[in-house]
Amino acid sequence: MSKHDLHMSLFDELGKYWAEIADARETEKEIEFIRNIVSARGLVLDLCCGTGRHSILLSKKGWNVVGFDISPNLLRITRQRMAERGIYFPLVRGEMRHLPFRAEVFDATINMFTSFGYLPSEEEDIKSLREVARTLRRGGSFLLDVVNRQHLLQVFQKKDWGEFPSFYMLEKRTLDEDGWQLHSRWTLLDKNDGKTKAVDHNLRLYSFSQLKRMLEEAGLTTEKVYGDYEAQVFGQGSPRLILLAKKH
Repeated sequence: MSKHDLHMSLFDELGKYWAEIADARETEKEIEFIRNIVSARGLVLDLCCGTGRHSILLSKKGWNVVGFDISPNLLRITRQRMAERGIYFPLVRGEMRHLPFRAEVFDATINMFTSFGYLPSEEEDIKSLREVARTLRRGGSFLLDVVNRQHLLQVFQKKDWGEFPSFYMLEKRTLDEDGWQLHSRWTLLDKNDGKTKAVDHNLRLYSFSQLKRMLEEAGLTTEKVYGDYEAQVFGQGSPRLILLAKKH
């Protein structure tokens, strides 16, 4: 099993725990940001949609959305949440290096909450960007949202505790010598049965200049860069690194 498959199987195993982690985010703020930056016209792909927290709300606001993720467990949670809200849009399972869509079908693609950087190599990440470009129409937009490496280095902590509705989480983090690879171990303690679960994952970190170059290699031109979900100007201390790229 490849590193990528191992990572995805772990996130699939997290299931309800990952749903609670994602639900702790300020989703409404992120949705307003997306709506202000990306055109609602046409078909929009939520790439690595997870539990559907963005795609469900966008669909509710009238967007024509397709949800895409590799995790059957997270897609199951998305379907449950769609049914609870009386919302329907297509959900597709697959992986981002091989998008199962025809060329130039989407008017926009969004990739939120640092879902980029988990593939085995930078070349594989570029391959996924080429797939984004292939499936975008001419003039289509790609919104890529990742953690800002410089900010992460400034506020880096080796340990952190978090409490969620059904569990506690201890996160232990290490960086490689150059500070471009983040390794995390999450130890989860379930409040109901007292059982613990430990998961490990690795994230490749990128700078703005690196991502801009990679997007160009894939056929996408960076037009704007933001530092957070209120469309702040990006700077070294910005918590997020959010690029808006276009296919020309």
